[in-house]
Amino acid sequence: MSEPLEIEVKIRLGGAGEARKRILAAGAVPIRERHFEDNRIFDNKERELSRRGALLRVRATGDGMGRLTYKEKVKSDLRAKVRREWEVEVQPPEALVRILSMSGFEETYRYQKYRTVFRLEGCHIDLDETPMGCFVEIEGAADAIPRAARLLGVPEEAFITEDYRSLHRTWLDERGLPPGDMLYPDGEAPGGGTA
Repeated sequence: MSEPLEIEVKIRLGGAGEARKRILAAGAVPIRERHFEDNRIFDNKERELSRRGALLRVRATGDGMGRLTYKEKVKSDLRAKVRREWEVEVQPPEALVRILSMSGFEETYRYQKYRTVFRLEGCHIDLDETPMGCFVEIEGAADAIPRAARLLGVPEEAFITEDYRSLHRTWLDERGLPPGDMLYPDGEAPGGGTA
């Protein structure tokens, strides 16, 4: 059995409205409408996963469904984030959060976003609205990502390969704010709805 690889980059395309227009103008097809995602990262007390460049995440999507994901970094010369990735659907995700907590894992970071999913050039294009701004993720085969980015008018030099936790840490530092989770204040999210 071959190990599943996740290859992705992030890019900036302005605000959510502008990004959506550019994605659609590039020929992308919507495959999942805007939905809320609440992500919780877990590690053991010794932070072994983090030290190894691995991640254990529970994602709840607001519809009672969730996903458990395990990722670990892969050395690569690509200008992209490359990880081995295993995922399984869970229902309800809150039960898994409780199981992990009772098994000695600790929640080390939590982040929220609204995501709209498109398909373009064989890639998933995820329009993510986060509390620190809008990002677009392109996930697909190594040769397909640059093609999709070109259709969106983005050169490879603009690819962002950091994860949301690293980007959020920088965002907080630039504003002189203490470290913390990336959550919508008071449960309010952009464009209406509650987090």
